[in-house]
Amino acid sequence: MSDITVIVTEVINQAGVVYLKERGVNVIELPPGSTEETLAGLIAGADGLITRGSIKITREMMESSPRLKSVGVHGIGCDHVDLVAARELGKGVCNTPDAVTVSVAEMALAMTLALLRNVVSADKAVRAGEWKRKYGDLIGVELAGMKVGIIGMGRIGKATAVRMQAFGAKISYWSRTRKPGLEEELGFKWMELDDLVRESELISLHIPVTPETRKIIDARRIQSMRDGAYIVNTARGKVIDEEAMIEALRSGRVKGAALDVFEDEPLSTDSPLCAMDNVILTPHLSASNVEGMIRMAVQVAEGVLKTINGGTPDNPVVNP
Repeated sequence: MSDITVIVTEVINQAGVVYLKERGVNVIELPPGSTEETLAGLIAGADGLITRGSIKITREMMESSPRLKSVGVHGIGCDHVDLVAARELGKGVCNTPDAVTVSVAEMALAMTLALLRNVVSADKAVRAGEWKRKYGDLIGVELAGMKVGIIGMGRIGKATAVRMQAFGAKISYWSRTRKPGLEEELGFKWMELDDLVRESELISLHIPVTPETRKIIDARRIQSMRDGAYIVNTARGKVIDEEAMIEALRSGRVKGAALDVFEDEPLSTDSPLCAMDNVILTPHLSASNVEGMIRMAVQVAEGVLKTINGGTPDNPVVNP
């Protein structure tokens, strides 16, 4: 298989690279900071790509490489890949939805607890010698007993809901596909989206970006939230109207937000979010732990190689 070449467009755990090299694949790892132009100069010789999202995989790129058979997404979201073009050009696309379920669910829980208990602000207060703030604005609230609305009850949504339920949260959910089995097994309550947004004390988002979900939490729905609600987003930034959320954070209708994803990434330091004390910001970090990164790297390598060799990957997004 030495005639097979796979380009890794962004840094991944070496376990995935080793997996390919042990099977005779020629692996080209682009250096950090590479751009679409860097990839465009090499893609004609590639049988497969492994991509994380910073470099867009466009129609023009795919058209310029008749040899290309597979695009593997290191993670879940495929919004940086032109899936319509891949389908029309016969390029396979696969991702790794199972690899990061625990990783993202744990991050969503961590961000939730940090938000409700003002952990980041408390850390800053201690460092600034503001110990007495513990009697004032640093007083938090409990997750136990809180009405939590989960938007998107897929793998990660379910894993997050189970963890929050273990803390005593009352779980309701909306999903494009209703899950009666989960309702019966775990006691989750399904609600219409508008009702869920209106009644939840905390909303946690776990949906991909599609034409239907883009800004699904829009200005109207944000205005319908109960005063003092919280938002946690570890999904995709574009599922929320960021400008409307910022205004709600300013007014206090939304008491606080924990955000790992943003409408435009990386988030500009000029964003109003960076100046808000009631917001926790992390750099699209939910899938970034050691175990999850190893699983993603190996699984995406497996999927890409399987597709190149004419097989079907475990998690096809577009079949060649």
